[in-house]
Amino acid sequence: MRQDLGQGAHRMDYASCWLLQLGICMLLAMRRIQCLLVTDINVPQIVDFRDNVTLSCSYDISGHTLNSVKWYKNDGEFFRYAPLMQTVFRKFPVAGVQLIDNSYECNESSCRVDLNLLGIKSTGVYRCEVSGDAPHFKLSERTANMSVEALPQNNPLISGFHSMYREDDFVQVNCSTDYSSLVTTISWYINGIKASKLDLLPSEETTITAHDYKLRRIVSQLNFYASEPRFQQPQLQRLQQQRQQQQQHQQQWQHKPLQRRLELRCVAEIGSYPQLTRESTLQALVIRDDIDRKNQELYKSGAPRVALLGVQLLLAATTAAAAAIGSRLLCRPLTFQYGARKLTRCKMATRTTAAATTTTTTTTTTITTTATAATPIFSFHI
Repeated sequence: MRQDLGQGAHRMDYASCWLLQLGICMLLAMRRIQCLLVTDINVPQIVDFRDNVTLSCSYDISGHTLNSVKWYKNDGEFFRYAPLMQTVFRKFPVAGVQLIDNSYECNESSCRVDLNLLGIKSTGVYRCEVSGDAPHFKLSERTANMSVEALPQNNPLISGFHSMYREDDFVQVNCSTDYSSLVTTISWYINGIKASKLDLLPSEETTITAHDYKLRRIVSQLNFYASEPRFQQPQLQRLQQQRQQQQQHQQQWQHKPLQRRLELRCVAEIGSYPQLTRESTLQALVIRDDIDRKNQELYKSGAPRVALLGVQLLLAATTAAAAAIGSRLLCRPLTFQYGARKLTRCKMATRTTAAATTTTTTTTTTITTTATAATPIFSFHI
């Protein structure tokens, strides 16, 4: 009895093990069936009609036999790779698609084709479809959109900008974009700060038709004064850096005209395609002479007249003092010695003359200073 029970338990264990192995095999088989998958498709989102493009897709067919790889444009098949067929590569005519001869490569993991673009006709939805062979004939596919446009080939052009300005000069510059079939917007930046709408004139648009596209060219004009607020830093800096800059500026003001850099940047953006953004940057020196500026302010405020009057009075007082000191020195007796005989004799006749007369005339004030001093005349007898 016990022996029968042992044999029964052994049979049940064997059956359970067999069922477990069968389940694992079925799971592996199902996984192998599901593993045929297009893992990636590479189709450019937007291209210029003058370029050639490369389309490619990658796939995983582990455990399967590859039957075919097909390329479609808007549901029209234009290329097929069938490694099991006598004709491995086949091409089909589709509007807007032109394959480059012998410029394609496919294998068990990827497939690539090169196309000549035919303008706006090449715009569409492109699909890569991979199929497995019998018995499952599994299919997998991926799609991607491609737009063919007339894209700008050059950076925007800044015109009317000089290499040097003086502070408070009026700056007037233009920025023009290259022709494009897409709507383009222009943004200006002055020393890293976006220009206000008040500094801009309405943009002008020029339109032409070429290559089945309506091409647009945008011109934007910027007007502003090269004044102090334009030279503020675009972002906050550390206090130590600010102090160093202030010290450098003060030294420049004291010793030479202050030179600042004016940077203009024109940015041309196209809709929702940041990769197509183009920009141009130009720089100029802005010179500011502090001495001339202060003199102009003094002249406008009337202070020059007061300063000039003080200078005139100072000159008059200096002249009178010099005359008085000179007369005192000249009146001293002179002594000459000749052999053993020594004679000091000074005959001095003094006559009074008008020694210095200073007359200063301005538009509003006339100052006359007269200094009277004794002019000595010497005669010597030895």
